[in-house]
This record gives sequence, C-alpha cells and structure tokens, in this order.
Amino acid sequence: MKNNRIHTILIALALSMTMLVGCGRSGSAEVTAAPTAAPAPAGAAEPAASPEAAIADEQQPAAPQETPVPAAQTAAPVSAPPAPASQTAAPVSAPPAPAVTPDTQVTVQPAPAASSAPVQTPAANQGAAGERFTGVMGSEFLVPEGFIQLDESPNIGYQYTFWHPEHEIRIVVYEIAPGYIPEGAYETDYQIAKSNPDVTYFNEGKNWFVQSGYNNNGEEIFYSKESTTDSGLKTFWISYPTAKREYGDAVTAAFEAGFSF
Repeated sequence: MKNNRIHTILIALALSMTMLVGCGRSGSAEVTAAPTAAPAPAGAAEPAASPEAAIADEQQPAAPQETPVPAAQTAAPVSAPPAPASQTAAPVSAPPAPAVTPDTQVTVQPAPAASSAPVQTPAANQGAAGERFTGVMGSEFLVPEGFIQLDESPNIGYQYTFWHPEHEIRIVVYEIAPGYIPEGAYETDYQIAKSNPDVTYFNEGKNWFVQSGYNNNGEEIFYSKESTTDSGLKTFWISYPTAKREYGDAVTAAFEAGFSF
C-alpha cells in the first residue's frame, strides 16, 4: 500500500516537470500573478495535502505514544478504632450509720487481738462478765462470757453443759442426789484417775480429787474435779484443744475458783 502511494507521487512529479519544460519552449515572458484562492465555503472539506508534504509526513517517524501512567493508588489510611472509654468502678458508698438515741443500747464488738498481744483471760470474780448458775442439787458456779448452754441429759442425776464456739471449750457439770449415787462410784472414779496413764496431774483432799491430762494423742487437754458430800456427788469436767491452751487454762482456773459444791 505504501509503495503504491510513493509510485503515484513520482508520476505526478514527472508530469509537472514536463509541463514546465513545455512552457519554456513557447518563449512567453509574461508572468502573471497567481490568482488568489477563493475562501472555501463553509462546510467544505479541507484541500488535500501536496505530494511533497505527504512524502515528508511519511518520512517523519511517528511520535511514540506515551502510555498513560496509572495514578498511584494510595491506600486509604486505616483509622485506629477509638480507644474504649475507661470503665471506672463506681465508688461503693458505705451504708449510713444508724442514728443513736439516748435510749439506744450500742454493743461494741472488741477487735480480735493480734497474735503477739496477750490473751485476755477471764477473772475468777468477773461478775457481770459471766452468768452465775445454780444447779438443782445446790452446785453454784460462774459461766464465763461467750459460752452457750447445750441441752444434754444424763441417765442419772442432772447435767449442765456449756460450749464456747470460738475457743472450742466444753464445760460439763454433774449432780447426783445421795439416794441415786451408784455404790462405790466415787471410789471407782478415784482409782481410775490414779491409774490413768494420760493423767499428768493429780491431787486429792478429804472428800475430793482433781486430775488433768491429755486425750486424743495429746490434741486435747482435760481437767476435772469430783467431790462427795452429804448433798450428793458433784463433778465438773473441762476440755479444750491443746492449741487453745492459753485461753483454756485461764477459763479453767476462773471456773474452779468460782465453783462451790
């Protein structure tokens, strides 16, 4: 296609040269001005380019088409999620203290003593700190503060049992009327206490004896006193854990001092 177009242009050039040669031979010296080209009517097609211009256009290398560079795709910044609002625990308001009137009785609970502080022990004559108790057969004793009475009944006589929940101290008092005492009961108890290998302390008087020792492989301490009189046979027995010995020994001393047969 391109070669045919060049060939056509060459033929046109050859014809133009022939016409120029013919004009020279006629000897005409008149030179006429080239007529001014009339303006092309509106809508008329543009004149075709000359053969020389066409050749020049053919010889000009085509400008390389620039490949459009795609716009850089910038990743949209990822916004960090908003920090959660700090959850502050609402302060717990203490309940209002009850109003105290002149007729109101306020009981103050003592704070627990530190391990290095001395243990507060009951006194033998603590009076209002304990409760005075009288048995059916006339036994009188002071129940230290903090003890509760349990409902326990023996087969014979009367029994009064008291228990301290915090220190695990148990106090038991027996009373048997003279006509109901088993024959030889006092003598039997006396011999058992004297021969008991668990008894570490023993003492006796005219009509009484006391014993003290350990039960349950040394985990429990016991102390008892038994007496026989014209009013009957009366006994008290105290036991408490060895770990509570300091408080238990004080309770025992105070109880024995306030006990009367």
